[in-house]
Amino acid sequence: MTTGSPDDILDRVKKTLPGRWFAWGAPYRDALIGGLADSASWCYGLIGYARAQTRIATAYGIWLDLIARDFLADFLTRNGMSDDSFRARLRATILQERVTRKGMINAITALTGNAPVIFEPWNPGDAGAYSGAGFSCGQFGYGVGRGGYGSMNLPGQIFMQVKRGSPSGIPNIGGWANKALGITTPGGYGVGSLAYVNSKSRLTGITDAIIYDVINKTKPTGLIVWVKFV
Repeated sequence: MTTGSPDDILDRVKKTLPGRWFAWGAPYRDALIGGLADSASWCYGLIGYARAQTRIATAYGIWLDLIARDFLADFLTRNGMSDDSFRARLRATILQERVTRKGMINAITALTGNAPVIFEPWNPGDAGAYSGAGFSCGQFGYGVGRGGYGSMNLPGQIFMQVKRGSPSGIPNIGGWANKALGITTPGGYGVGSLAYVNSKSRLTGITDAIIYDVINKTKPTGLIVWVKFV
């Protein structure tokens, strides 16, 4: 028997009754206690349900939305995300490190599941010093390291590549397919579910707008962030 089931509660109650009160086989007694056991089992399940809603790690459904509203008011909304995706974004928003490069990376990583690639042309740590494979100085060059051309003409600007982790878009509508080009997606001429969309179409999941919003709320103050989705 499952703990907390009606049969489990009925059996527990019967074991507490003195043996001299009733014969072990007493159908009227069992029917009466069985009705109470059904209600007690429902209450037992409700206790487990209520306990789960007291923590962000275990809450689900509408209670996760209420927790988000309790902590952040209208700052954060679900926008069609699953419980797990919404929980990840909620955790990434509450008490997160902000207005630093590390804080921005951590927030985007928690949201998408992928760490963004960041390059600051004015940051020597990203651009480094030029070196060839046969030189010991510097950290970047032909076939050496990973960087880019630095520039003091782009102060306070960041170039970022973000890889979406969770799916987003319009539910039940596939991408465009062109078999002549070898593109295989669910939608196309006579293939799958297809529709025209525009800027007013409602998107679900972790959308570009959500990622932009996280970046704007965590980026270092005064910096411009150029974003490329890959």
